[in-house]
Amino acid sequence: MDQKKIGSFIAARRKDNGLTQSQLAEKLGITDKAISKWENGKSMPDLSLFSPLCDLLQITLNELLLGEFISDESLKEKSNQVLLEVVTSWLGKDQWEIKTSSQMSTVLKLKNVKKIYETECTSTVAVKDVSFEIAKGSFVGIMGASGSGKTTLLNMVATIDKATSGQIEIDGEDIAGLSENDLASFRREHLGFVFQEYNLLDTLTVYENIALALTIKQIPKVTVKRTILNLAERLDISDVLNKFPYEISGGQRQRCACVRAIAANPSLILADEPTGALDSYSAKQLLETFVMLSREYSATILMVTHDALSASYCDKILFMQDGEIKASLEREQESKQDFFTRILDTMAKITGGVPYVS
Repeated sequence: MDQKKIGSFIAARRKDNGLTQSQLAEKLGITDKAISKWENGKSMPDLSLFSPLCDLLQITLNELLLGEFISDESLKEKSNQVLLEVVTSWLGKDQWEIKTSSQMSTVLKLKNVKKIYETECTSTVAVKDVSFEIAKGSFVGIMGASGSGKTTLLNMVATIDKATSGQIEIDGEDIAGLSENDLASFRREHLGFVFQEYNLLDTLTVYENIALALTIKQIPKVTVKRTILNLAERLDISDVLNKFPYEISGGQRQRCACVRAIAANPSLILADEPTGALDSYSAKQLLETFVMLSREYSATILMVTHDALSASYCDKILFMQDGEIKASLEREQESKQDFFTRILDTMAKITGGVPYVS
């Protein structure tokens, strides 16, 4: 997208609507300086401001992102152009990297997993006969609409909920046979978590939040410090280690959660809608962090998401509907943009009622 062109268009439309920069800023609840930066092409409006800005300037979203009026005759062509530019800008241009054979041992294995919720009057099957495997160093996404069963499935893998039947093995251990005390220990030793709401303790500094996870595992103090400093530098949060969670941005909090999750060297990292509370820039940074952890630290990540853009960062996608895996899609030697297109195509086939299983 051409930020200077968009900025000039915003300035022209603002003037056409008889608004000063101060008046537009007041209506949007932001500063005059932000408007000035937009109009000079130095920055773009935040996603949350797109809709009210378009309303105030009396333009469509496509016109805003294109930086010009769109005639009815060229609406479809221009709209497609805008979509392609937005997707490319968000996903970036990457090179496919082939996993090495050392990363191919199985970390997670599900076989005929089922979850049924029983009440006095009803019986609801939330997850139906789900089977799949995840290899070490993989970044796998589970996609599905609300109520599809994806969060229930994640909770069973996380040992938060128990399967009604079937097997869930993590590092060769069938978690169904573990007692509550053993499950707590297993969770601490083998699993890392990145939640939508961060789950950091506000009474502890960022450093202390991360150190707590390592201290519980009785890791030596000198090792704890070295591990935290190394990972913090790699994830670009060294300068906030001594701050409290409420003093830093959402994106920084999520990267702190990533450091906490990876520091203890878990077998599997579970991420439940981790970008849900983030702006687009922070979401992109977090997903790039997941890719880096997978490729450089051989971290195995299972992420639940409903967003195709987020899913396009994964190595493989499992599509859930009505408690079942309806399709699976592996990223081939292709860009994220091409994988994104295949994800949308698969989603359309599933939701459109066309039988499709890869």
